[in-house]
Amino acid sequence: MRENIKNLRIGVLAGGKSVERDISLKTGNAVVGALKADGYKVLLFDLDENFTDNLKNIDVCFIALHGTYGEDGRVQGALDIFGVPYTGSGVLASALAMDKVRSKALFNFYGLKTPPGTIVRKGDDEKNIKRILRDLEQPYFVKPSSSGSSIGCSLVEDAGSFKALDQALNDAFKYDDEVLIERFIKGREIQFAWSFGKPLGCVEVKPNDSFYTYSAKYTKGKTEYLVNPPLTKKEYEECEYVTVRANEIIGCRGVSRADIILTADGSAYILEINTLPGLTELSLVPMIAGSKGIGFKELIEDMVEDAVTKK
Repeated sequence: MRENIKNLRIGVLAGGKSVERDISLKTGNAVVGALKADGYKVLLFDLDENFTDNLKNIDVCFIALHGTYGEDGRVQGALDIFGVPYTGSGVLASALAMDKVRSKALFNFYGLKTPPGTIVRKGDDEKNIKRILRDLEQPYFVKPSSSGSSIGCSLVEDAGSFKALDQALNDAFKYDDEVLIERFIKGREIQFAWSFGKPLGCVEVKPNDSFYTYSAKYTKGKTEYLVNPPLTKKEYEECEYVTVRANEIIGCRGVSRADIILTADGSAYILEINTLPGLTELSLVPMIAGSKGIGFKELIEDMVEDAVTKK
C-alpha cells in the first residue's frame, strides 16, 4: 500500500449504459479485487440513479467504464463538476478519442497515416453512398464512429453487389448515426500501450477471425498474442512514434492503447486511441505492463496515484 493514497476512499465506476457493459463489469471487478487485496478502501458503483450520492462517499474515481456514457467525456465532465479526481483522460481528449471520424481528421491534419476513408450518415440512399465511395478502393472496413470492442464493425471484401455493404452499414447504424468506411489495410495488428506520458510497449494480435472482432477479443483461444513481437528497430520506432504523437494530438492522460496496422513496407497506420483500455484477464495493457515487470496491482496503484496528482 502506497503512503500517499492509502487513506483514500477509492470508487470504482463500472457497468454503465453502453453495449460494453459486461466487459466494463469484468474490468471493474478486476480493479476492485486488486485494490482490496492490498488493503485499500474501495466502493464499486454503477452509473445509475445513485451515481451522485456515491460520489459523496469517495475521494477519487477509478473509471472502469467502456464505450458511450463513460469513455466519451460525459462521465469525466460530471466528475469535474463535482470536483472528484479520476483516472484517465479529461473531457475533450475522451470525446475526441471516442469519435473515430473527428480523431481521424486530426491524425490526418497532423500528418499521421490513417487508412483512406469516408463518412456515411444514416438516411443516405444507395445512390449517394455509391457516389461517396466512388474513389475508395475495396475491401472496406465499416465501423460506427463512436463505439468500442469492435461492436458494429464489419469487413466487406466484395461490395460489388452492394448487399454486403448495405448489411454492414445496417449493423453499424445500430450503434451510431455516423459510420466510417475505410479502405481495409492489410498488415500486422499492433496494439501499443502508452502510460503517463511515455510509450510502454506493444503486443501483436493474431486473431483467428478476419479481424480483431468482439469474439476474438473476449474468447479464450481465438487470438494469439505476441508480447514484445518480432519487429525491426525501424518498425518498432515507427509504431512508438505514432503512438506517442497520436496521444499528444488527442491530449490523453493516464493509460491508453493505440490500435495500429503495420504494413509490409513498415508503414504504421493509426486506427484509434482507446483512453480507457480493458483491464480483464485477456486485456492487452496489463499483458504489456507485465512484460515490463509491472504487475497488475502496481499498474492499478499507478493509475490511482496519477489521478490524484493531476494538475
